[in-house]
Amino acid sequence: MSSSLFIVRRLLFSRGRPLLGASMGIALSLIPLVVVDHVAAGMIEGIIARYRETSTYHFQIRRWGAAEPHEWRSLIRIVEANPLTASVWIERRGFALARSSGAGTGLTLRALPGDAPLRDAEFARYIEFDEGSWRLGDNDILLGRDAARRLGTGVGDVLPVLTAKRISGGRYSPKVSRLTVQGIFSSGYEELDRTWAFISLDLGERILSPESSRTFAGGKLIHPSGDARGWEILESSIPPHWETYHWRELNRFLLDNLESTRTVLLIVMALIILVAVFNVMSSLVMLTLERRREIGILKCTGTSPGTITRVFVIAGTLAGALGTFFGLGGGLIIAYFVNGVIAGIETVLGFITALFTDAPAPSLLNESYYLQRIPIRIRWISTGLIGASTLLLSALVSWIPASRAASLRPLDVLRRH
Repeated sequence: MSSSLFIVRRLLFSRGRPLLGASMGIALSLIPLVVVDHVAAGMIEGIIARYRETSTYHFQIRRWGAAEPHEWRSLIRIVEANPLTASVWIERRGFALARSSGAGTGLTLRALPGDAPLRDAEFARYIEFDEGSWRLGDNDILLGRDAARRLGTGVGDVLPVLTAKRISGGRYSPKVSRLTVQGIFSSGYEELDRTWAFISLDLGERILSPESSRTFAGGKLIHPSGDARGWEILESSIPPHWETYHWRELNRFLLDNLESTRTVLLIVMALIILVAVFNVMSSLVMLTLERRREIGILKCTGTSPGTITRVFVIAGTLAGALGTFFGLGGGLIIAYFVNGVIAGIETVLGFITALFTDAPAPSLLNESYYLQRIPIRIRWISTGLIGASTLLLSALVSWIPASRAASLRPLDVLRRH
């Protein structure tokens, strides 16, 4: 075994070091794969968390048809009595038109209890205010950042809001409410809160008619994922004339879209790794051609074909292991500090832009499409699978040139050299 390792060392550090170059190729291919895996997972987790905690909640309970106030209160008491429930409240959601400073836009009015942030800390964590604060009086409104920008309005301004109420004969009667803007907020993902506006539940019941809005009970579970048995207990406690929806049902299309996008990205990155791993095989093939004389001499001195095969397989596997070690390490470091890396790149690009143009500094994370900050959590299982797969591929592709080296006939080598 010591003689085999001696030969392996000679192969790794041979002239030109082709195997070390192949190792570097594997490392450079693994770094973007690991970064994409962690960043994509963090983006998906952050986007889904915002939908789950601020929009769809962990579950929604609806009733198709009108429900009396005492029926809603009875439902809330039943849900709150369940030990799995963390919080629950009634929300009325409808549409309205707003106009200010000559600009108009559509709004999704969300009528919530005035103490919603106190009831649910996760809801409050994702709603961040640029101006003002959470305050929902009888004639108050909180605007999303993008809606406020399009309307050109700020805290303290009076905003006319148009809603419609259905009357007899299928006609609609318009109603204009003059509401005072008390805050400008963002959930950190503009695609989600582009048209949001919060009003109090009492105000929503007055200006949003049941025919043009949707009322439901939105609740949070102590454990959002929850086990199947726990979810069955919650569903069984709901009266039969109510329909319960899990957050995965409500976000099914979004989940499928994000996961399919992430899968495509990983497949593209994996193809790059395959190319890098095959560089190990090509390097070993070249070493076999360059070391034909040495291989022939080894076989003449009694070295078995199995030993020759083992030497080349070990050399290829070690080259893959070196590339895997540095690739995974570099990828994990970049992924962990990716927000700082992005901020640094933006600073450099902003400095260069300011030197040559008057254009605003570029932003790599546009709020219209991405989160303001990527939540990163190291995925050790996924990282381990990537590393193990790379090592296995390196060993497999090394077998082909190793078998070729072991099949060399000593007499042919000696006649040629």
